[in-house]
Amino acid sequence: MKKLIKLLMVLALLVTPLFANGTSETKTQNDSVVTINFPTFCIGVNTMAPWMEERVKTFNKTYVGKYKVEIEEIPGDQNYVNKMKVLYASDSLPDVMYTGGQNLLDMMKDKIVDLTPYVDSQWESTMSEGGIVVNSRDGKLLAIPCPKQEIGYFYNIDLFKKAGIKVPATTWDEFFKQCKQLKAAGITPVSMDTADSGWVTSLMMCAMIASDDAGAKFMNTRLPKNYNTPEFINAANNIQKLFMNYTTINAIGGKYENAASNFYMGQTAIIANGPWMIPSFYDDTMVSPGFAKKVGTAKFPGNTMYNSGEIGFSVCAKSAEKIKASIAFVKFLTSEESQKLMLEKTGNTPDNPNVTSEKSKPLVTEIIRNAISAKHKINDFQSLWYANVVDEISVQYPLLAKGKISGEEFATILSNKAKENL
Repeated sequence: MKKLIKLLMVLALLVTPLFANGTSETKTQNDSVVTINFPTFCIGVNTMAPWMEERVKTFNKTYVGKYKVEIEEIPGDQNYVNKMKVLYASDSLPDVMYTGGQNLLDMMKDKIVDLTPYVDSQWESTMSEGGIVVNSRDGKLLAIPCPKQEIGYFYNIDLFKKAGIKVPATTWDEFFKQCKQLKAAGITPVSMDTADSGWVTSLMMCAMIASDDAGAKFMNTRLPKNYNTPEFINAANNIQKLFMNYTTINAIGGKYENAASNFYMGQTAIIANGPWMIPSFYDDTMVSPGFAKKVGTAKFPGNTMYNSGEIGFSVCAKSAEKIKASIAFVKFLTSEESQKLMLEKTGNTPDNPNVTSEKSKPLVTEIIRNAISAKHKINDFQSLWYANVVDEISVQYPLLAKGKISGEEFATILSNKAKENL
């Protein structure tokens, strides 16, 4: 027995180095792969989810053994924004992040890598001039654009016909007359929301602001500090009118999902939004069969459309190795191939002016045509306004909706919030 024990001990000593070497080699191989931490809200039912999932898988396959993207799934746009703010405060931002949501770029620019030295002339040529402008701060390119912001509103053709409306309004006075017609026909005119910055409501309000040249100039001003203008106050009062007379009961306190669902179900006739909504019009799990044929697109009254570059993907990695890997991923996400797939899968219009596809939906083509022909081309509020101002909107909208504050008071409150950043 003792001889057997000694023999086993000798064998163990001989075998141990073999296992140790094997473990060491495996560790070295794993350590050679640079991981890229990338949180995203493009998951689940988000219209961008299929595109994002495919792009990450393809990137990891293309760079196997070199780079690997590790996704952190964060359900919901607002949850994502809140998480990024926490990570920023603790100096632990991810390697790559989307910085467009509620203008995270301006809030976090001190911890974002300046991409200017890494973008050569060939890469720069794939970006629109507007995309470069909106993603730059103080001469530094802090994010890479991917889609553009081309936004008008959708309307239900059948519901318009039922109310006797032939074509969308060209002025806001006419728009409110059409709302009155819809309501008289037993149709709720407009989808609205207040939570998470009241996205569709704010799109409508900002389009109202931009109905003339002065308002359009305001809506193309980055980080405005004074909201006490005739254009803003008038728009806020009109939004109050919509809340009080022409929207659903669940608009106050409601999220974007509530507003979208009301439009999908034919419970409202109008919703302000961008082309990323279009794939849902063809999804029979969300809408009735043939729903897309009932949907039309329109410019906002005043010949106004959102048509601008959009804040895109930023690199926040700290080490040179991580920065190199992260830039490779961002370049892949915003490549011509990626933007073409995005156009086809999600309806988002590419920032790259050279990207087109015969597979894009007709409604997307209509939106692009509307954006090009619009007189007033504006940027969206989340890309321009201070983050704390965007946050305050959700606090004040319910009060505005219930008549507890006026348009003038709403403007003053947002102005005071903006001044907190000075």
